Amino acid sequence: MQIFWHGYTSVRIEAKTGDTECTVLTDPFENETSLRFPRTLQPDLVVLSHQNRKMFNLEALQNTPFIVSDPGEYEVKGVFVTGIQDKQKDEGKERPVIYRMTAEGMNLGFLGSLKRAPTEAELAELGNIDILLLATGGADWMDAKTAAEIIAEIEPRMVIPLSYDIPGLKAKLGSIDAFCKQLGSCQRENATRLKIAKKDLPADNLVVAVLERA
Repeated sequence: MQIFWHGYTSVRIEAKTGDTECTVLTDPFENETSLRFPRTLQPDLVVLSHQNRKMFNLEALQNTPFIVSDPGEYEVKGVFVTGIQDKQKDEGKERPVIYRMTAEGMNLGFLGSLKRAPTEAELAELGNIDILLLATGGADWMDAKTAAEIIAEIEPRMVIPLSYDIPGLKAKLGSIDAFCKQLGSCQRENATRLKIAKKDLPADNLVVAVLERA
């Protein structure tokens, strides 16, 4: 599996099941956000972190992928996705949806636009997570303190921080260093992409994979 970060809460996951390859894309963003979204992507599956599809840059995609923006269970090319939403929380058409994705024997949690801690019902459905992808920079997204608390509760083996401060942003977001400070102990690995198999998952210490924007 390979994971790339495009900025904000947009990641690209390339997974393979047998001879079947699947590309998953999360939260394509509009260029008005001050970052340019790539116009060369052809994902098989697009996962959106709230239900208002008009807020995402779906027109930038070069194909017609399967799009998920609602709670429920889905399967595309060997990738299993569960959309999770506690309907007792939040309101409006941008009510957040979080996801559990399973591919290549690994469970990924994507918290997307969630700003609060998941409820007990959401955590129960999220279950065991190997790799957790969540915002850490605050503003319109989750802040570092909340992210650190959630990580302590979910206990993933790896974390990929999203929506943090990088050059060129209009929004003022918190830094990776501030997030690591909230974690206390931060075993950090910087990379242009994360290439990982189940056998490579850390056994003991939590690893924070900080990705450059692709």
